[in-house]
Amino acid sequence: MIQDKSIRSTLFATGILLLALVLAGWMLSRRASARREAARAAAVPVAKAVVRPAAAVVSAPTLPLNADGQPVAAYQVLTGVSLEDDPGNDGDTFLVKTPQGPQRFCLYFVDTVETDGGQPEAARDMAGYFGFDSEEPLRALGLEARDFSLRLLRASAFRVITRWEKDPGEDAFRAFIYLKDPEEGLINLAQWLVRYGLARVVPCERDQPGGATAAEFRALLLEEEARSKAEAHGAWNRRAR
Repeated sequence: MIQDKSIRSTLFATGILLLALVLAGWMLSRRASARREAARAAAVPVAKAVVRPAAAVVSAPTLPLNADGQPVAAYQVLTGVSLEDDPGNDGDTFLVKTPQGPQRFCLYFVDTVETDGGQPEAARDMAGYFGFDSEEPLRALGLEARDFSLRLLRASAFRVITRWEKDPGEDAFRAFIYLKDPEEGLINLAQWLVRYGLARVVPCERDQPGGATAAEFRALLLEEEARSKAEAHGAWNRRAR
């Protein structure tokens, strides 16, 4: 009996010792692991905050100014320009590559049909202007006006004359666009759109860069419109008879 008690005591003490060794080993392992993690963290450089340069603020172009800060002319003439391919191009609004970078321009004095027919109210107004008994012909007329203008702008050298004033209803600058014609010289694109029944004449108070007043140019456009009606061009060939 005494021997059995002695054996049990020895085994118990041995177990306690082993448990103590295991716990000590575990604690040492934890401490070593913590030191390694601290060392790794210290070795990793602290990431610096990325400072991005502020985006360049591109101001809207303005008329060239003289030494006194006054415009040197009522309009700026842009030459060496070309048409940019853009889904927003239509009969009277175009993206143009210019010395000031790509700019969108819309024509003074005229309005063409949107290529999708336009918003309901605008479509009704346009249909009424051209004497359509429905809005169905509008989309075809808008596509014809777009193709007419883009074909001319791609085929002929042209110049843009602008005051850099924004159209309130378009993300575009108002402008006159003149095309070079071997027989007629410089032709105002707005005038040609009216001549071929592809645009309506709208109120505008801007005098022509060449000297004609706004009233004189509007009278000229109305003469072109009367001629277009008589010859049944464009919209005037589609209206109800």
